[in-house]
Amino acid sequence: MDNNTFDLSLEQQFEMQRVRTDAQSMSHDQVLENLLEVSRLIMLKDNLIRDLMRRSAS
Repeated sequence: MDNNTFDLSLEQQFEMQRVRTDAQSMSHDQVLENLLEVSRLIMLKDNLIRDLMRRSAS
């Protein structure tokens, strides 16, 4: 597998910089709330991918 597959695109790198800049102006509680929401969304994405893979294998 190509290692570049796992690198961020230029657009994603710009988005990461924007998020970093936004986070610097947030309170600790806001950052924590956003971190928890992002974690929840990643888990939902993982569940969706797992379900799609299971369906395609059937």
